Amino acid sequence: MTDATTKPPALNVSRLTVKADRMVCELTVAPGHAPTTSPQLAERLCLRFPNLPAHTCINPEGDSFASVMAHTSLPHLLEHLVIELQAQTSGDSSTTFVGTSEWTDEKTGRARIEVNFADDLSALRAFRDAVEILNAALLE
Repeated sequence: MTDATTKPPALNVSRLTVKADRMVCELTVAPGHAPTTSPQLAERLCLRFPNLPAHTCINPEGDSFASVMAHTSLPHLLEHLVIELQAQTSGDSSTTFVGTSEWTDEKTGRARIEVNFADDLSALRAFRDAVEILNAALLE
């Protein structure tokens, strides 16, 4: 519950679906929150997750997440946080995590993220933690 001095969380997960090969997250960026990252947000998260900029990322500006992380959508950043959290907890360094993110209705802030997983419980934990981390970082 929020009061007049507390801003509601920026990201709200409406559905998380476990499929055989990936997890699908449907979420909304709350009204009143910028739908994109900023250089300051990117910098704060890089301090905590120094491998984040080195993620491979298909985007029009380069071949790594660093090319866009200071001005990409919040769902795209969340996708990479989920991947990073899974990579950190995976016991197998050869496991590759991949994902996609897209606006399903950018006007209303609705998006979908899909990320593969090695273990469904670890992926659920990664989504939960990534949403919590990103929402907290947006309040800093």
